[in-house]
Amino acid sequence: MRIAIITGGETGERDVSIASAKNVASAIGFAEHETFVFPEDQDRFIENASKFDLVIPVIHGKGAEDGAVQQLCESLNLPFLFSPIEAHKIGIDKVLTNEFVARAGIHVAKRFSRRNAIFPVFVKPRFGGSSVHTARIESKEELEAFLESMVDEMMIEGAVSGREFTVGVVEQNPGDPEALPVIEIVPKNAFFDYESKYNADHLADEICPARIERTLTKQLQDAAIAVHTLIGATHVSRSDFIVTDAGEIYFLEINTIPGMTDASLEPKMLKTANISFEGLLEKWCKNLIVV
Repeated sequence: MRIAIITGGETGERDVSIASAKNVASAIGFAEHETFVFPEDQDRFIENASKFDLVIPVIHGKGAEDGAVQQLCESLNLPFLFSPIEAHKIGIDKVLTNEFVARAGIHVAKRFSRRNAIFPVFVKPRFGGSSVHTARIESKEELEAFLESMVDEMMIEGAVSGREFTVGVVEQNPGDPEALPVIEIVPKNAFFDYESKYNADHLADEICPARIERTLTKQLQDAAIAVHTLIGATHVSRSDFIVTDAGEIYFLEINTIPGMTDASLEPKMLKTANISFEGLLEKWCKNLIVV
């Protein structure tokens, strides 16, 4: 089996993507593999595509979590790991994902325009992840200044106060999603931003498993499985939530290619659940080839 790992991208998540790809490469000792960093290696990948049996896309944000790399793979008749194209397209679009989730009865934050915002609000890219270019905004003046500095399409949501949690979902068997242990995130910054997620000084406490009641654990895990299923995700995903003081669960976002670095949340959950990341990758790859 020969595997192509595609990583890189041209967004603020490029460095995280490359770090994730290195971890994936070290975990697939069961097969020959080669890593391609996009966009600079894209032509070389296309020229050598016939040498590979499958592709593992490891680009966070635009480039793979939007279905672009997967469409390229389809055009080259190459199977790829992780979710189908449509699931990625839904998952990366926070507005579209929230519409799916809200219809299923899961709370989402109220969305505002720049004209009717009720402060405080969170402003974040409509397409993207890792909390890149995400900010808590306290006033109209601050909002206007922040939006003026942004190039990407942004979305404005009401700030929901509460405890932050994240829940991974994996399919050890095809079509059978199971939730991993819940992590509670206690950020030392104003919220769980990019710096908190990836700074080596650990600017957030990540408590795994979360010290919460079993009832809340199950509610969060059920919600994560529901979102995973709603958008048609496969293999793996990770969903983020806030639980208010009143006990209401608010969905924040889903990652269809969650971070896989040493500092990432999904590997920590897998370790707590005693699930081998290497074993999962091997099973997923072999199943894909058999299919």
